[in-house]
This record gives sequence, C-alpha cells and structure tokens, in this order.
Amino acid sequence: MQITKTPISHTLPLGNILLDKNTQGYNTKLALLNSMQEIIDDFVVEAKHYCMIDPKLAIVYASNSNESSDNDQSQENNKSGGGIPQIVQEFAELAQDFFEISLLDIVLLENFSGSFGAFSAHLSNGHVVEFAQAVMFVYEEELLRFKGVYNVADFQSADILLNVLRENLGEYSYKDIISYKEDYCQYHHRREKYCAKCVDVCPTFGVMANDSLMELTFSMVDCVSCGACVGVCPTNCLEYDALPKEGLGEIIELYKDQKIFLCAFSDYEKLCVQNVILPESLTPMVLPNLLMLNENDLLAMLQTSGNGILVYGESLSSSMEFLNNITQQIYKKDSIFLVNNVESILKVAQDLPSMESYLYKNRYNKPFRESFAQRLQYIIKEGNFGLAASVVKENGAPVFYGDLKVDSTKCTLCLSCVGACNVNALFARGDDFSLRFNASLCTTCGYCITSCPENVMELSKDGIALNAEYFKSREVARDMPFLCVECGKPFSTQKSIEKVKGMLSLAFSSDVKKLKTIQCCPDCKVKVMFGEG
Repeated sequence: MQITKTPISHTLPLGNILLDKNTQGYNTKLALLNSMQEIIDDFVVEAKHYCMIDPKLAIVYASNSNESSDNDQSQENNKSGGGIPQIVQEFAELAQDFFEISLLDIVLLENFSGSFGAFSAHLSNGHVVEFAQAVMFVYEEELLRFKGVYNVADFQSADILLNVLRENLGEYSYKDIISYKEDYCQYHHRREKYCAKCVDVCPTFGVMANDSLMELTFSMVDCVSCGACVGVCPTNCLEYDALPKEGLGEIIELYKDQKIFLCAFSDYEKLCVQNVILPESLTPMVLPNLLMLNENDLLAMLQTSGNGILVYGESLSSSMEFLNNITQQIYKKDSIFLVNNVESILKVAQDLPSMESYLYKNRYNKPFRESFAQRLQYIIKEGNFGLAASVVKENGAPVFYGDLKVDSTKCTLCLSCVGACNVNALFARGDDFSLRFNASLCTTCGYCITSCPENVMELSKDGIALNAEYFKSREVARDMPFLCVECGKPFSTQKSIEKVKGMLSLAFSSDVKKLKTIQCCPDCKVKVMFGEG
C-alpha cells in the first residue's frame, strides 16, 4: 500500500484511480474495469421528470419563548427579533439577498406536506405558507426525510448551505430510479400488513405505504438512489434501474478469480481524495451503492471470485453479516470483511481467505431465494453445519430465514395457506392430498399463519438450517381423499368434509338434499339440488 501525490481524477472507468500503474497486472485490471464500465453505461438512466424550484425559502426554528402567537404577531417578531434565536436571524439576513424568506416557528406548525419545489406548511392559526425549500434550525426527523429540507447542523458553514440552496434554483431534473412489480409484493392488497421492509429502510419518502389501500407509493423526486429498498425486498419486486440484477450479474462474472475490493461510488470519491492506491492483489468493484445487494448477490461474488471480499464503508449490511454467519458455520471463518482505512485494507488483503468457487448462473430469472438455495446446496452437499442465525440490526432491515411447523392432526387441507403464499414455499399435491413446504423459499412473512382457519401453524425466524433437507420440500400434512357420494370422484379431503358437516348439519337437519350436497362434488351438487340425483 502506498499513498501517492496523484491529483484527484474522475476519469472512467470507475475504480481505475485505485490501481497502481506500475504493477504487472495493471493493463489486465484496467481492461476488466473498462468492461464493467460498458455494462454500467448500458443502464444509464436519463432524466424524465422536471420541476421548478423558485426562490421561496422557509426557515423553521424553535422560538426562545414558549408562548405561541398569531401570524401578525409572528411577522412583528420577524422584524423585532422577539422569540427568534439570534443565529436564525443572522442566517435569514444572509439568505434574503437570494431568497424570499418565511420564518416558521415549529410551535405553530400543524402540517407539513408536498414535495421538493412545492411544499406547504399549515399553521395552527389557519395560515398556509408555501415554499420550495426549507432549512431546519430544529431537529425533526420526519421533516428531514423530504428532498429539499436541510438540517443546518449538517453543514460546516452558512455559505456552504446557501450555495446548495442556490444551486437547486431553476429547473430541477430527476429520474425514475426504482421499478416496481406488484405481482409478488408481500404488502400489496393483503388483508393485513405483513411486509413493508422497503418503507422501513427508506431514509426519505421515496417509498411510502398507504395502509388504507395496502398499496406502495413512490416519489422519485425524494429518492436518493441509496438502493436499500431493493436490497431488502424478499421477492424481487423492486429493481434498481441504474444497475438491474441482469447487469450486476454480468459484472460479477468479470471477477472470476479476482480478489474484490467493493465500495460504493460515494466512498470511491473519498478514496480518490485520499490518493489511495490498492495493493496489487485487489481489484476494485465500484457500484452505485452497496445497500442494493442482497445475500444472493454477495454469495455470487464469493463463489465467482473464489475469494473473500473487502468492503469499504462504515458498517456491513445485514445481508453481509448473514453471509458471515453462514461461512462461520461451514468454514469457521468470515467471508466479507469491513475496511475503513489504509491500514485495515493492507492487513486484510494479506490474509484474505479463499472460498469454494461455483460458476452457477440463474438462467431462468428465478426469485433470488431460489438462486440462493441453489448456491448454498452446492456448498453444503450432504453435510450438516448447524444453524446460520438470522440477522437483526438496530440500524437496518433484518434478514430472516426460518421454518414452519404444522399440526397435521388438526390440518384440514383447506389450502388457505397455499393461497396466501406467493413464493411457492407452501404448495399442495393433488395426487396424494398432501401439503408440502420448502423452508428455503419461505420469506417468513407470516401471512400463512393468520390465513389458517384452524390456527395450526407455527413459524420460526431463527435462521437457515445448513443441511440438505432444508432445501427440499417436505410433507407437513396429509389427508385421505373424500369421494363424491354420487359419482365416486375425489373432490376434497375427509377432514374438510367432516368439518363442514359438523358446522352445517344442525342448520341442514330438516333438509335431506342439502345434507347430501355437502358430500357431493360440484357437478353432482347441482343435480341433487334440482332432484336429478
């Protein structure tokens, strides 16, 4: 590792500034990075939307006095300085050369709505203030999630903040960063809320949940392209348009037999500022963000490269920690290593472990948990390596794997659970009237549990069992077929018919035909009701 005096450069391909030009393998690595850049360029997202940012600026503060006042009095305070902190007044004086200022006391604020360029603040006295951007001199986490709302504490000086505000003025363009397919979403139009991981991890209002309609809504103007929603989606409903999984897969294939130094573009810029040159053994992989990566993406990197991975940043994601839980169980060692300075990069690079290679390719665009199961089975084979624990972090979405228990003596095979499961972890076999479950495909959403009318299911979220049986479907309940009393055709199960008879026998006791229809297939039911049977 060496520190050079090379000036900072943002020339393409991404990652080239970290390479040592004096090493023998420089040209080979540069060719790899050029190939990677071509893939990234293929998915460049063009701006599709525009909004106008006018010079109306709101400054939100907490007054020195606890006394609230009407709007006229607030305006008088704006002139006299009564109740307004000195630092707020000074900033307002600096900003008024470029902006039309509205001072808003947080005490009077009842509702804050809108989006970047078109905000509205509803005050307790009935007044409405409209503005394009806002500066917060008081910390309100929910308000800071809006694009165009800035926390003064995040800036080193008033001049820097004012420059950011001024640069936003005029026509602002933004892109459709996230694509959404509702087909397999585990929130969309369900009876109850079982999954909204994307909403939970979004740092802005880029993704929101409408719990009255059970629908997700997206605000691309608020999206900061962090990719977190894509990384936590358990069913591949969300795609990061700037680098979809198809492109990511092509990039990973380039890194066969390489030792990957993984970093986000924002961290790459920091490394360039520090003039860092990587050890010759490492090959940089610079992605738009790292939160978009799920456990299958990371395992693909490990198995394609055949080596552990260095990750530059502040912390490992939940998916990265989960991969380490797995490799600790199987290999007794981590596979993904966090580095955040020159010294740690050098130290870990020297001892980076090798991993078992597997050049599997998901040719049929299977859901990522199916691909992940395929990759894990290759490692496990017929072994049994115990339980790799699920990961729950204080900051970040959890990664859950688990298992399902069914009381087969009480299950009537009504198949409500099968209808509730949209990832095919639960399915029925018509040839032997059995209910089957594949734990490796289950996202542990729990929708099957409350869909079960018999209340005979129990879900665990402890982790993934690293043995061959975990990745195979197994029978969890079975019943004998019930034959239609008219034609002899099987149409239901004995337990389900017995349950229906028990529920309706009293109500139908005076009607022989109705009693008989309970035991008839749909075709014969009509005949019996109309006296043909």
